Amino acid sequence: MATVPIAFEFLDADAGERAHFCDLAAVRSLPHSIAAPPNRNRRVLRIEHGGRSYFAKEFGPSSWNNRIRFATSRPLARNDAEREAMMTLALRANGIAAPRPVLRATSARGSFYLCAQLGGAPLALLIMHGKTNRSLQNATAEFCGKLLAAGFWLPDLCADHVFVSTTEKNVSFGVLDLHNGTLASPGSPPRWLLRRVLRHFARSVEQLPITGYAALRFAARLLRAAGYKKHRRALLASLPLFDTAARYEIPLRSQRYAKRNPARTARELSLLKKVWPGKPGERVLDVPCGAGRLQAFLLALGHQIVWADGALSMVRQACADTTAAPPSVQTSALQLGFADRSFDGVLQFRFLHHLPRHKAKTAVAEACRVAQRFVVVSVFHPCSLHHLQRRLRELLLGRAATRHATTLRQLQRWFSEHGFELHAHRADLPFLKDLWVASFVRRSS
Repeated sequence: MATVPIAFEFLDADAGERAHFCDLAAVRSLPHSIAAPPNRNRRVLRIEHGGRSYFAKEFGPSSWNNRIRFATSRPLARNDAEREAMMTLALRANGIAAPRPVLRATSARGSFYLCAQLGGAPLALLIMHGKTNRSLQNATAEFCGKLLAAGFWLPDLCADHVFVSTTEKNVSFGVLDLHNGTLASPGSPPRWLLRRVLRHFARSVEQLPITGYAALRFAARLLRAAGYKKHRRALLASLPLFDTAARYEIPLRSQRYAKRNPARTARELSLLKKVWPGKPGERVLDVPCGAGRLQAFLLALGHQIVWADGALSMVRQACADTTAAPPSVQTSALQLGFADRSFDGVLQFRFLHHLPRHKAKTAVAEACRVAQRFVVVSVFHPCSLHHLQRRLRELLLGRAATRHATTLRQLQRWFSEHGFELHAHRADLPFLKDLWVASFVRRSS
């Protein structure tokens, strides 16, 4: 970003801030740290100065679709920083807390925005530390729903962007990260916006100690507060499952899973055998292990086995179905409770297709982290008749995708980031059925 700005404007800044933040070079010279993961168009820095905390957002050139949106919807703006500043001022003018805007600037290569820290703590942090209850969750959902209904369309609204301030007498809320926001007429917001907000909320709390029931209750209350009445139940049903492992805690679900389709299992084991890179005596983590149906296969190859699954009922079912159960652990495949390279190999079979892309990538990263030599996975491929039929059913019925497809090329990119390369792959009737199996080995250093 150019040092000399084309436009530089103080917003709600006091005399001391005007003196110390006199230009972009002065702002950048202050001690700072990374405040959020950077993306292709934005970098967020935290600046400490004069006993206060500030956040600096450096935006690259606005994308063409954002430029069109900024020019055709309120508040009219020329770039991301100006949009964020104007959304912030509109919220604060209506008595809604948002980070105090200090300055904005436009340079030859993008835009810049500086704001003061918002009071309170993000909802996600409160959930993490067990400082929320049902009453606070309900109040937060109602605040978000009413905010959207008031015409403040904030598609990035989530548990990281809603701040909660509490006193002995009351609770107040604030919001941040507003550059994608739009000012609209009051009334029930559109379905696409509500769906996006609920999906962002789900993603922001998926690794936090909150139950699927609590998340669903939050979503329903937010929709009611937003005034969305038509097809409310259908919208809730279209949201992705909150917890993949939790579905197997339903009574008798694990028993039924253990007994299903032995003919298909035999076909799949033949595919596994063709790509298997393991050697006798190596220690293999089977995660998620399900009902332990791969035990005989792994033992026949001479492996030591450790079972792990996010569902306690599946671990118990696997142990109940054998007289010589291996060591077993309940742990999430997205956050494995094992040290780096603590196994020779990791097997993730019939699992990744349950996860949306960002979670599948995390599961692959965790498998690579704990694997010393190899990882074997299965995926559903998008170029198949089975996948096409499934997608058509989901679109016609308006349901959320419960099976997610991944290409072999995408898998290779994920594994390559962690130092693994493709060893072998096989498909179960390619382009007709969707199951593919692939093995990856760590590259020699």
